[in-house]
Amino acid sequence: MQRLARGGSNPPFRTSLYGGCAACFGVTAKQIVTQGDPQVKYTKEELSPTKVKVVVNVDAQEINAAIQAGVAMQQKGINMAGFRKGHVPAGIIEKRFKGQIYHDAANDLTQVHLNQILSETKLVPVSGLTVNPTPIEIERDKDIEYTVEFEHMPVFELPVYEGLEVEQDRIAEAPAEDIDKLIDGLRKDHGKLTPVEGTGPATDGQYANVDFSVVVDGKEEQSAKGIEYEVGQLGVFGPLDELVRSVKLNESGEKEVTFPEDFAFENVRGKTGTMHVHVYSIKTMKYPTDEELLALFKKESMDELRKSCNQLLVDRKNALGRSEAQNKLLEMLLKMVDFPLPESLVEGELQAFVQREQDRALRVGKKLTDEQVKEVREKNMEQAQRQVKAYVLLRAIAEKEGLDVSERELQLEVARLARSMSSPQNPLNPQDLYKYYAENGMLFTVRDQLLINKAADAVYAKANVTMVEPKPAACASCDKASEACSACEHAATAPAAEAEATKAD
Repeated sequence: MQRLARGGSNPPFRTSLYGGCAACFGVTAKQIVTQGDPQVKYTKEELSPTKVKVVVNVDAQEINAAIQAGVAMQQKGINMAGFRKGHVPAGIIEKRFKGQIYHDAANDLTQVHLNQILSETKLVPVSGLTVNPTPIEIERDKDIEYTVEFEHMPVFELPVYEGLEVEQDRIAEAPAEDIDKLIDGLRKDHGKLTPVEGTGPATDGQYANVDFSVVVDGKEEQSAKGIEYEVGQLGVFGPLDELVRSVKLNESGEKEVTFPEDFAFENVRGKTGTMHVHVYSIKTMKYPTDEELLALFKKESMDELRKSCNQLLVDRKNALGRSEAQNKLLEMLLKMVDFPLPESLVEGELQAFVQREQDRALRVGKKLTDEQVKEVREKNMEQAQRQVKAYVLLRAIAEKEGLDVSERELQLEVARLARSMSSPQNPLNPQDLYKYYAENGMLFTVRDQLLINKAADAVYAKANVTMVEPKPAACASCDKASEACSACEHAATAPAAEAEATKAD
């Protein structure tokens, strides 16, 4: 079976022949079909509400035309002794290059058929298209039949999203403590690692650069060199961290360790071995002073920096308020519509949940068991289904609104992602990230996210949005607004505090 790549709405499943386009030889893929019967003969079977099987029948006349077109394309570019270029007899060309010509003709026919089928059925694939048999073999004067199976976006009637009512918080000023936290964060972002004074050992918050290895029964089972990590950070394998804390700079140490049954590396699970460590450097993070921070951000005073931070936080909070309003609108729409969900999309979300849990386990040197994976899937099934439903709904709105994502928008988004992943110590080049996404088939995901964001913006733009003052913070004990709660300690102590203030006056 052959699996063709997932595409967007009515994707162009077109491949080139012999490394060049068909048009270069004066024959187009469309001509290959129209020289025979221009209509694809097929029947469609619903395997599920979101999955179809298409049986395609191709008659000998169409196959002969495709082969003849392939011969003509090959003929124009062939140099052969005894013949002028482009004038080698078709019979000789077909006989000599039969395997390649027939293979490419079958492939080209399949691409054209799929384009027409998707265009006529208005179905949008959400996963790869499975073609059977693979490869499709053709011969002159013989009819063939092949099948295509794929999952597709569900077909449903969109709810009315114009004129929905929603409230949004309006933020005018950020709390002082939030500004303080932001400035502290700026300091940490621009911190620099500097060698510690003395020989250690390393303590919590310092950074150690180490080599380590694990020896079991005289055999080295695991090793790594040049690992730099923050000592005491959550997620580091405990025995390794303990050993590093006991070894001075440029010295080595060892410790007997019994590895847990769920340890990340299978070859040492449940075994007792000796862990060896050598410490090459111990560093501490030095953060910029006020003067250095002002110079970095080109500000004259801390007051000016605080004003800039306040505006940044206000913008962020208002953007968050808009996002929350969009989520409210989305929840309204999700309650107004129901449709079957493509299984492959739900499975993709579940795998993402599992991968995140696997990553967390690996950070502490463990690996999820099959039972734990099952628990993660069951726990997150409802959330996965909700996310897929929201995605399908917003994709449908994007199609109705005629929305699209330009290449420039895609590049700008990748550049934004690169900035968010960068730090002064580890800058990330946007072009490198774009190349990585392209090579790993991840640009489609970025483009898709931009598209559904545009759809959410379209719903928001057509809603009746009322700007309101933020509600008071909720009581941590009872979730009521602070001033409305008379049962909790903060409400009981408030009058006493006011009386104390009055007395002081």
